[in-house]
Amino acid sequence: MHLVSTWTTGAPETPGPRPLGRAPTVRELGPGDVAVLDTVFAGLSDHSRYLRFHGATPRLVRAVRTKLAAVDGRRHIAVAAFAPDGAPTGIARLISLGLRDAELAIEVVDTWQGCGVGRRLLRAVAARGREEGYSRLVADVLTENTGMRVLLASVLPVVTVETRGHETTLTADLTAGSSTRTAGHLTAAA
Repeated sequence: MHLVSTWTTGAPETPGPRPLGRAPTVRELGPGDVAVLDTVFAGLSDHSRYLRFHGATPRLVRAVRTKLAAVDGRRHIAVAAFAPDGAPTGIARLISLGLRDAELAIEVVDTWQGCGVGRRLLRAVAARGREEGYSRLVADVLTENTGMRVLLASVLPVVTVETRGHETTLTADLTAGSSTRTAGHLTAAA
């Protein structure tokens, strides 16, 4: 199964209030954090799910849910952002593609999009990827998903862009920007 990688930029189906106050904290997820996965998925609109999974995804099928929950901290790294009240607001993950490449996926619940959550998540998961020895991130995004393309290019140097039909593959250099390392301090401000 190929894990598609996008940062969602969809608008909420029913507009809600913008979150105010402190920035979300970020921490690494473990294999028992399935409720975080479910909560973030529930916070995505139909359009955000389309951008994230490259098609209509009204629910996570068992095989996909199992794969997304199978984090091990090395070959599958996941970090999540949490609102000041503890509610999950987004997840970023890296899944090894072999050797030094990892596939990137990010999703942010609709009410927290545009608040810097995606950037915090990308920086945190990139720092963890560096610690594990990855040097390149590969993100397969829908070509229409400019949010992910802009986000990735604003944090890491994108070294290749390849478009095939409705998908674009972005490859980013994880070794550049090493000064943004959080070295175990995933809750530090980004």
